[in-house]
Amino acid sequence: MARRSSAARRFAAAGAAAVLLGQLLLGGNPAAAQAVALPGSAFPLVLDVDMTPNPVCSGAVHGRVQVYDPAAAKAGATVEWRVRAGAKQLADGHLAMTSRIGTAEFRIPYDRVPATETALQIDARIAASPGGHAPGRYGKVWRDTIRRGCDPVRVAAVGDSVVWGQGLDHDQKFSYLTGQSLGRETGRGHQLMDYSISGAVLDAPGLPAGNKDAACLHRTEKQDPDGDGEMEFGEVTQQMPDVFCQLEKAGAQARAGGYGLDAVVINGCINDLDPFFGIGVGITPGSKNLPEAVRRECSGIGAAPENPAKDVPYFSGAKVGYGGRGMRAAIEKAHSLPGRPKVIVADFYYALSRSSSPIPVKTCSTPGVTAARLTSCKGALGRVAERYEQYTQLANAAYHQAAAAANKGSSDGPYAVAADGLFTVDNAVLTPDSKVWGTPVTDPAFPLRTRACPELSSTPAQCLSAAVGHPDIAGARQYADSFLLNPSVRKWFHLPRQGPHAQLKVPAKAHVGSEVPLSVTVGGKLPAAGYRYHWYFGDGTQQETDQPAVTHAYDHPGPWLPRLVMTGPEGKKVLVEATRALTAD
Repeated sequence: MARRSSAARRFAAAGAAAVLLGQLLLGGNPAAAQAVALPGSAFPLVLDVDMTPNPVCSGAVHGRVQVYDPAAAKAGATVEWRVRAGAKQLADGHLAMTSRIGTAEFRIPYDRVPATETALQIDARIAASPGGHAPGRYGKVWRDTIRRGCDPVRVAAVGDSVVWGQGLDHDQKFSYLTGQSLGRETGRGHQLMDYSISGAVLDAPGLPAGNKDAACLHRTEKQDPDGDGEMEFGEVTQQMPDVFCQLEKAGAQARAGGYGLDAVVINGCINDLDPFFGIGVGITPGSKNLPEAVRRECSGIGAAPENPAKDVPYFSGAKVGYGGRGMRAAIEKAHSLPGRPKVIVADFYYALSRSSSPIPVKTCSTPGVTAARLTSCKGALGRVAERYEQYTQLANAAYHQAAAAANKGSSDGPYAVAADGLFTVDNAVLTPDSKVWGTPVTDPAFPLRTRACPELSSTPAQCLSAAVGHPDIAGARQYADSFLLNPSVRKWFHLPRQGPHAQLKVPAKAHVGSEVPLSVTVGGKLPAAGYRYHWYFGDGTQQETDQPAVTHAYDHPGPWLPRLVMTGPEGKKVLVEATRALTAD
């Protein structure tokens, strides 16, 4: 009886979360999100910490901490902040909150910088007042690392909310974790420069006019209060700066700082299609035919002279992101940055799938969706999950093709890879093994959104619930761990292989509904005994076997890009990818 009761509670929670998912995607009014009280220890909130250089080869580390607390600013309060490495306090000070964001600088002498990577915690509280009021509680901790070193792995992150890591703390994002893993495995340490922002389109062709990206350097963004190009308020949904502008700012900062980048983590193009009304239900003009729309927005091919979605009466990235340059151009621009960095394209995961709970009809009821559009939306709800699966596979194939084309045209060897997070349909929202946020109120960044969205977002209700459907803490970790399995990434950073040079064999063609054989060989022979095989078929499904061959029946047209993770007797893993996507004839 207890088991049935538990299952019933889970079902009820899933239904409630499904409603919130619809509110997220459609910009509805998430009353549940607004009603949740902020944790008492959230504020003062450390918004950003910049340390230069870190790691440091010699001399002191110079830091800057930004504290966000609109209520403290309104009261004219003073904040005291501290920088700690374990039990050791490395820096501290007081800051008068004359505006909603206060900035303080600090210096850590070289002899106090740890020789090896050490966890760093930065937090703040309302200071004791002259009238005798006791100091407040310390707010939420900002976490980073500090260490000595002369040649850190420098990673720039550019893209939309997926790369930004919607809902995650700074040190939980997969771009940070990827750099941290590379820094640890190479012994170099790491530094992340994050230019991504929630809601960004891949390319807004008219912003700036004529795609003159250098003009982006003269723009000011509310989400970038200190003007360094990094979006301190990247959690707040905003369509600009687009990915090309983000790359322009990353290059300008690198040139000004005199450093080169080692890697760029990048994604883009989902917001150009409109995540729900375009991809989900296909009512945004230009989105009904998904293969055509992905080809236009992700590959940059086939746009009409005039944007048919420019006047839709609801919030949509298609208004500014229609057409423009595709992923290959973005990849090539990323590689042109100082240091000629390698480019890791983050494949899209399964945000929604047929394993998810149904999307409720009332999610179509949002301002701007009326009459024929409302009818079309309600009629299309049953296909939302299927269309999202289709988008995931089409976009990832477009990423793979863009990386391959960029490598083929390169004068300095292959430098780009479409790196897969190895997500399946069972990792989508409201599924048995979900790796994405299912509600808008439980993620670490919710306290920031409750204050910043009403102030900085043009669609605050949508912004408040924007974490739903994005990779959670476990999902971000899976992205980073999967990236480090990629053989190209390991080769670029001189990391040892974890297994044999294997080849994944797939047929030239496949028939939908028929069993398709897949197998793996090493030097034309069967792999040595003792391996476990985890097959990812490219359609969101998976299977584990102890044999180097398997069959799989695809239930809908591709493209599919099969992948395999081989695990040896000692637990080391190696990723094997098909060299091309498999399609149905």
